[in-house]
Amino acid sequence: MTVRHTLPNGLTLLLEPEAGAQTVAAGYFVATGARDERPEEMGASHFLEHLMFKGSEGLDAATLNERLDELGGHANAFTSEEATVYHAATLPEQTPELLDTLTELLRPALRPGDIEPERGVILEEIAMYAEQPAVRVMDELRADYWGKHPLGHAVLGTPETVGALSREALERHWRERYGADRVTLAVVGAFDPGRVLAWAQEELKGWPAGTPPAGAAPARPLAPGTVRTLHDDRLTRAQVALALPGLPATHPLREAAVVLAELIGGENGLLYWALLDTGLSDSADLAHLDYRDGGTFEGGFSCDPGRAQAVLDAYRAVLETAPGALTEAAVRRAARKLAVGTLLRAETPQGRLFALGMEALALGQALSTAELVDRAARVTLRDVREVLELCPLTRPTVVALGPLANLR
Repeated sequence: MTVRHTLPNGLTLLLEPEAGAQTVAAGYFVATGARDERPEEMGASHFLEHLMFKGSEGLDAATLNERLDELGGHANAFTSEEATVYHAATLPEQTPELLDTLTELLRPALRPGDIEPERGVILEEIAMYAEQPAVRVMDELRADYWGKHPLGHAVLGTPETVGALSREALERHWRERYGADRVTLAVVGAFDPGRVLAWAQEELKGWPAGTPPAGAAPARPLAPGTVRTLHDDRLTRAQVALALPGLPATHPLREAAVVLAELIGGENGLLYWALLDTGLSDSADLAHLDYRDGGTFEGGFSCDPGRAQAVLDAYRAVLETAPGALTEAAVRRAARKLAVGTLLRAETPQGRLFALGMEALALGQALSTAELVDRAARVTLRDVREVLELCPLTRPTVVALGPLANLR
């Protein structure tokens, strides 16, 4: 059972002890990401995530990272469009060290001497991903699909924006976006919730307030149905990505959208039998992504450049004929797969931690594993067809990359 507490400063605690657990996992889930950035400061959220590991006023980088290593478990962080997460796991007897170290992590010194070396690390990361066709084409797709809307921002930023970020801009981002009312601390596993609550009431009471979130622009695609070809003769394969409107995280048919994506783009989905089993392409997929106020179906394929138009036509045909290809039995299998996957991830405190924290950010409430499993398992064919009525899989936005003629 999850116990939720809100401290006087607005910081949220989600405490979920598990009697049979042998480890404890904790994470700070911060409701800020790439969509909160100004266009000229794209990449600030990810840059700041890196700088957290460079130490606080009380700990230098080496000491902080030694403390993370001493926990013995996996410690890491990630940045997305709407969230930045810092997490770690350890043995129950090290719960105080786990909480103290993660909290120190979120009090960055932002020393000028740390910023320039880390800028170089991030620029190398951007260059590395730019050499990966699947990543490159997806970044281009999202820019086309969302236009100037901040959901089209590259999470890593660009060489130009990252190169121009000043310490003042990063410090302002931390001060404004890491306020107590945007922060959720989740703890799962073998721990004493009373002790953790008492610790939080004392240690986190001084967490400063940030700036209230500004009203976000509606998450609407820019120009559905466009097709753009990026020519790159250095590549030997065609990489094609597609996007279509989906549902927001709070929609009651959210799980049905995930089931629909699995039926079409999963390991045994319609795209597999139409494109991979026939030898037309070497990969093909479709997934559903959701945000606070919008969602997308995103997918794509890789193939021989000479077949790219034929594969794109076949991919579109699968999307257009999907409503007639769905059956009760297929929906039942895909829903069960989603439910079982949820259960498997929840078998460890660290796996459960992510579901608990991310669902709380997305929905504003903490759903139990049983509730998440039930929501997945009760998806019906009628639900999936209702998703198709709300989100017709026609006129996808397309970006193609490779040694190609223009696709249509």
